[in-house]
Amino acid sequence: MIATARRCDSLALAASLVFAVEHVLTNRRYERSRWLAFGVTWLVYASYYLTRQSFSVAKKALGEGAVGLSRQELGWIDSLYQITYSLGQFFFGPLVDRYGARRILLGGMLLSIVAALGSGASRVFLAFAAFGALQGVAQSTGWTACAKVMSSWFSLRERGRVIGLWCTHYTVGAAIAAPLAGWLMDFYGRSSPGGASIPYWPAAFWGPAAILAVVVVVTWALLQNRPEDVGLPPIEQYHGEPQSVIGETSPQPAEGRAWTLIGEVLGTRSVWLLALAYFPVKLARYSLYFWGPMFVIEQLGTDAFTSAMTTALMPIGGMLGVIATGYISDNWLQSRRAPVTIISLLAGAGVMLMALVEMNSPLAMGVVFFLVGLFLYGPDSMLSATAAIDFGAKRGAGAATGFVNGIGSLGGVLGGYLPGVMTSEHDWSGFFAISVAGILLAALLLTPLWRAVPPTRR
Repeated sequence: MIATARRCDSLALAASLVFAVEHVLTNRRYERSRWLAFGVTWLVYASYYLTRQSFSVAKKALGEGAVGLSRQELGWIDSLYQITYSLGQFFFGPLVDRYGARRILLGGMLLSIVAALGSGASRVFLAFAAFGALQGVAQSTGWTACAKVMSSWFSLRERGRVIGLWCTHYTVGAAIAAPLAGWLMDFYGRSSPGGASIPYWPAAFWGPAAILAVVVVVTWALLQNRPEDVGLPPIEQYHGEPQSVIGETSPQPAEGRAWTLIGEVLGTRSVWLLALAYFPVKLARYSLYFWGPMFVIEQLGTDAFTSAMTTALMPIGGMLGVIATGYISDNWLQSRRAPVTIISLLAGAGVMLMALVEMNSPLAMGVVFFLVGLFLYGPDSMLSATAAIDFGAKRGAGAATGFVNGIGSLGGVLGGYLPGVMTSEHDWSGFFAISVAGILLAALLLTPLWRAVPPTRR
């Protein structure tokens, strides 16, 4: 009997050891897999910016020389891009929920490469407009798909700080994209008979397309949609957290019921408030994104590379902003996203008023761009990613982020068009005044969500 008891104790100890080893190995595999998903989606969205920002850097050169596009035509191309980008958000968001992010991202990046190659080969307005619209469709696949992956691998209580860190992708991408495109234009440029440098603008499109092609291969080899696809438990089970639901009392829609899922997302008041607030925020950010290099050139008379480097300070400041807002919302505000967003928007509006003052120094101009990025990028990431995922819940993350970013991108349409018709080489004041008013409106729209947290169920 004693021998039997000892044998049972030995078996129990062995079973415990096996369980402990399996638990450790599962944790290591889970952590490795989810941070790999973090890294791949970060790289993907940062790389999207390489082909996205080519046109804004080449814009001044396209308005001169053999191409000779007018200021209004440049604005129309930006607007066509934004229209297809906005519509694509509504379309691809539900598709990501239904078919998975990996397929959508691979197709989108390949389409972006085609659009960039075509833009670099274009010489007339209609061709630029067509490839700009195609680029908008391609770019619209990126945000919702990447956000869907993040919602599957990271849970509610860590999402603010993790996605805040993750959202540095579009600050780093934008910070690198503009100087890279400007450098490529100057590097492959030629000297005019008078000695002046003539930038080679097609290089701003073709160089980024080559880099994005490498990222396509990395994504194909490494990205997984969700833990369940590689035999791991859902993230809520792994962290022992309750599951987020869509709406205040509604149950989670059944898997595969796409229209039911979309209806639940669109029936949530919080998602609508986020979308409406995102409209003026994206208008202000995209106007500086599209027209910032030209604004610097016209105010300071700098070359393509210097103007691109000056505007690159905006996403560098934004990098700090997205990290700080995410950390504050998780660690100080118990996953409430609205307070830090509202305060940051008010500060951003104050900084943008400085743009109404004439500046003749690249340093002063750079400081303004840095501060605008610091205070606008945090709210941008909160509205379009963290909060949209929170209130759309994991299963509806694609639809929610697609809807919020789609409505916001309609503001981006105006951000591409308004500077073309409201500004001149020496007067940008009216446009900046409208941008400040829009940011204040966004802060007002978010006040009902000051104490809001996403509903959950166990």
